[in-house]
Amino acid sequence: MLLSQKRLCQLLGLLWYIDGVLQLQPQMFTTTMVNQVMVSTWPGQPALIEISLRWIMMVMMRHLIVMNLLIAAVQLGIGFCLYSGRWVKKALLVSVAWSLLVWYGGEGMSMVLTGQASALTGAPGAVLLYPLLGLVLYLRSPGEAGRAPRLQVRWLLAGFWLLAALLQMQPFWWQDGAFSDLMGSMVGLGGLNAVLLDPTFQWLSTVTAQGEIVLNSVLVLVFLGLGLSLALLRPERLRPALVASIVVSVVIWWFAQGFGMIFTGLATDFNSGPLLIIMALACWYKAPLLPVAPEQAAFAVEMRETSQSV
Repeated sequence: MLLSQKRLCQLLGLLWYIDGVLQLQPQMFTTTMVNQVMVSTWPGQPALIEISLRWIMMVMMRHLIVMNLLIAAVQLGIGFCLYSGRWVKKALLVSVAWSLLVWYGGEGMSMVLTGQASALTGAPGAVLLYPLLGLVLYLRSPGEAGRAPRLQVRWLLAGFWLLAALLQMQPFWWQDGAFSDLMGSMVGLGGLNAVLLDPTFQWLSTVTAQGEIVLNSVLVLVFLGLGLSLALLRPERLRPALVASIVVSVVIWWFAQGFGMIFTGLATDFNSGPLLIIMALACWYKAPLLPVAPEQAAFAVEMRETSQSV
């Protein structure tokens, strides 16, 4: 394995800490954050959920500065605890509860109930992957201390890609304009995106409009293949699937999520890309050394002693 349990916990803490810092960006203390981040999660939601999301937004608007400082403080605190190794168990429990709250109130459950959710946009949500990974770390038995929960993380990663395939099969993603509109919506968000990413997304918006049915079919097959491979392959045969998972995660993070829109000043996290890469590294299988026969070991010792005496 490439990541120990301690290192995995530290990486999770680092992401939490960065999320807290992102929450302190100047635009987070303006109505721009609410209008562009929270309101965009309403379309297509069931009526009761939309009503509750509107209420949460109203509370946020009335106490914008205090709420943003609270969000930043909680996330910075979780990040500090997980990275430093202090109060880790308690921090993991707090992170689970906090993630679910943010996932519902801030991200509208990544719109999984709207029929428009996709791994391309981060669904089922980076903020949902945080508590799942946190629970895996929390439930480790004392006898497993020090070793990363490779098998459990592997199942999480396989489940993510299988869910991604199911989400991509929704009728919405077979419609004309689904991909080109998604790419087009990433243009003009401001900040350094205008220079670093807008030309790429403008080009992608044009290119994807030419063969969206084929593109969606390929995505379904890729996601399904990754999920089944990670779930069914033997550990010693897993590396190609893990490499493929990392490559696909990077491509999605770059060309569909725009690095989580971190260059716009409105990003609240890095989106799902980095978490998926970390999970793949945590699943990495290192083949055990082959046992050495007693006679081979004795011969090696004899040869070493002979060379030393000479």
